[in-house]
Amino acid sequence: MLCHWTTRLVPALEAFDSTQLTALADAGLGTLSFSQLLMVLALPLALLLAAFESWHFRGTDKFEIRDSLASVVMGAGYVLLAEGFVVIAVVVPLFHWLYQFRLMTQTITPLSFLLLFLLVDLCFYLFHLAAHRIRFLWGVHEVHHASEHFNFTVAFRQSVLYAFVGAYVFFIPAVLIGFSPEWVLGTLAANLLFQLLTHTQWVGRLPTAVEWLFNTPSNHRVHHGRNPRYIDRNMGGVLMIWDHLFGTYVAEDPDDPPDYGVVSQINRPPSHNPVVLTFREYGRIIADMARPGPLGQRLKHLWGPPEWVRPSIASGAGDVHGVLPS
Repeated sequence: MLCHWTTRLVPALEAFDSTQLTALADAGLGTLSFSQLLMVLALPLALLLAAFESWHFRGTDKFEIRDSLASVVMGAGYVLLAEGFVVIAVVVPLFHWLYQFRLMTQTITPLSFLLLFLLVDLCFYLFHLAAHRIRFLWGVHEVHHASEHFNFTVAFRQSVLYAFVGAYVFFIPAVLIGFSPEWVLGTLAANLLFQLLTHTQWVGRLPTAVEWLFNTPSNHRVHHGRNPRYIDRNMGGVLMIWDHLFGTYVAEDPDDPPDYGVVSQINRPPSHNPVVLTFREYGRIIADMARPGPLGQRLKHLWGPPEWVRPSIASGAGDVHGVLPS
């Protein structure tokens, strides 16, 4: 298998140059793919749902105008830059280039699409888990969890930096197995669109079988909670089967309602500035890495879990912010 890939990869690398990448990018920029269209349509859908939801919860604290505006502004930037320009200009050409090294060619049938759906959902679970357990990735994902409210606008509280941290690397296996980039990205976009519907307190717990199998509003409320028992739980995109398999599933407990937000912001005033929200965690990472100490430990602030604190820092007085993520 390795020899087979090597004989195909080496000539391709020798022949590949920047003009090919430019041509691929130009081709991708010519039209919006199905996946980009889904993401563009998702923002007005989220706003429409949020309008109905805010009316339903009028007179309560389920919405806060500055919080929702920050989420919408960040969502628009995310759709235009991360899911728009960068996907078309970089991810699509890269996936097409990698597609020539596929192990086989997958023709889309009902059975093969089911396989693709499961594979993309598993890849999302692995990415989501990594985004909670690797601090460099948590830097972009923390933005989504920073809201201390939970409503449809929070679904679009995403960082534009997703475009630059390699999130799409997690979905390359689906391309190498033989699914075309358009089908992989389209299935991922549909997966993300489904997840939009889980960001609400409007829907209570559904029947037990539904809660066990699917990512529901109840399951996702748990995921956004910073309660100790809810941290790093319910990572699935559409299905909860991966959480059951890997031990990350927890059901919502009516006696322990989710406390939304990130642990590092407990007892701190929330920010509604999109720039602050985008770069806050990376500023903390840089500050931690800048403190004196062995190089290996300083670099661990990038790849270690978000709650990891160097012994030399933990033993000193001061602001230890790198506590558990939510």
